[in-house]
Amino acid sequence: MDWKRESEMFNQMSDYYDQYRPSYPAETIRTLIEETGIRQGSKLLEIGAGSGKATELLANGGYEILAVDPGKDLIEVGKKKFTDPSIKFEAARFEDCRLPAGYYDVVYSAQAFHWIPQPIGYEKCAYALKDNGFLALFWNMYIMYNNDDDKELYSISKRHGGFADFLSENECEDRILSISAAIENSRLFSRPRVYRKLWNHRYTVDDYYGFALTSNSFIQQTEKEKMETKTELKALADKNNGIILRPYLCVLYIALKL
Repeated sequence: MDWKRESEMFNQMSDYYDQYRPSYPAETIRTLIEETGIRQGSKLLEIGAGSGKATELLANGGYEILAVDPGKDLIEVGKKKFTDPSIKFEAARFEDCRLPAGYYDVVYSAQAFHWIPQPIGYEKCAYALKDNGFLALFWNMYIMYNNDDDKELYSISKRHGGFADFLSENECEDRILSISAAIENSRLFSRPRVYRKLWNHRYTVDDYYGFALTSNSFIQQTEKEKMETKTELKALADKNNGIILRPYLCVLYIALKL
């Protein structure tokens, strides 16, 4: 995979990303805080912060946060959103940025750690963490159920380049096992504790189309293709009072540095 090209394409849609990407459930963030024991003054490093979708959920905790992302436009959006001097954004790939050794209480990443080449990703996290520090990774998984609406949305996505990595319940569980094993097999972190939270997000047609425009695959489609997609999304939403209801399975992995 061409990591630099993928990052640049993502960065092109910075405004759409900030407005239309789903956030994360409050329960997931509470679990992260409680299980890692962070408190006011704790030092956090965020990998792949984007425009700060996850950052904003931790911004009022009194933490010192360094948020790193390769997308310069995304970082600029984040800088405008957060004026607290304890929250800093840096435009850099995680594997390239210079970090102090043993400084952070928690290194976390929302919807981004799969972009980091390994083993350098785990190695750099361990290097930056204090003894007894925690790695906290979480993703919204785009779960699909065996119902007509989900089947139709998947069909639309497949015809038009793809909006997300849609997964069945079994595929979600397989991925959870794979991510857990990868963290443990790094030999730098304990076997992670895994926390699942199923939640729903309501989209209008315009909202879901905006979400689709945050997909690297979909934004490469022609304008004609994009307009056809929006028409098909409207037909789907019209069956449900103009709403596209999407379930998300947010999965949090918390692992102690060894």
